[in-house]
Amino acid sequence: MGALRALRELSVSFAGADVRVLCYHAVRSRVRFAAQMETLAERNDTVVSLEQFTDWLSGAMPCPSSAVLLTFDGGYRDQLENAVPVLDALKFPATFFPVSGDLDDPDSAISRRDLKALAAAGHTIGCHTHTHPDLTQLSPHALEREVTGSKHVLEDALGRTIEAFCYPYGTRNSVVVTAVRQAGFAVAFTVDLGGVGPRDDPYQLRRIAVLGEPRPTEFSAFLSGTRFVSGALLAWWKIRERRIDWASRHDPRSRRNAR
Repeated sequence: MGALRALRELSVSFAGADVRVLCYHAVRSRVRFAAQMETLAERNDTVVSLEQFTDWLSGAMPCPSSAVLLTFDGGYRDQLENAVPVLDALKFPATFFPVSGDLDDPDSAISRRDLKALAAAGHTIGCHTHTHPDLTQLSPHALEREVTGSKHVLEDALGRTIEAFCYPYGTRNSVVVTAVRQAGFAVAFTVDLGGVGPRDDPYQLRRIAVLGEPRPTEFSAFLSGTRFVSGALLAWWKIRERRIDWASRHDPRSRRNAR
């Protein structure tokens, strides 16, 4: 399955996509991330909010030229420390997908207060389930708890409706997709590589993962969406991401050095 996915990703082109949804997880280097965001500005890409994105997808408004939606999965602490200051300085809106079950853990990387601060700064909070399981392996009751229950936790914490969902590991089937739709989400994101067009299923939206701390030249080449080029870069980034993760686990100083 992994080999087939890699082959599909290698041949993907998103050069003509209306919207490119970038997907970040760990953001270890503020300097490197700032360079990526400056690359978006230099390319004259339009960074849109989730509200603008969903309005366009529903046909309520036209799509800005070269539109980009920024998403951050998992609620990593370095997203707050390294990504948010850059986003706020450039006035780039973003959507953050925390795991709601982590919010009351005193050792959690992200808290309810953090989520409220993000929302107050103009960012959007989405749902990434309550405990980050493979949703396709759950009973109906457990699936409802992870999807609807997590939505309620976040809505109670923020006092506002949560409209976006993203699937842990990107795994889903028709039962999971139906549960997400019936929970009242407007859109749901996968980790399948590709851009988004106006006729795409709003509950199986593709994204463009950014991994391995790419430099601006790599980042710009990746965003071009050229067939075989972008897929090959992503394959290399996945290898580099594993190496960085290994180094981070075995030498905590590597996180500081990345900055």
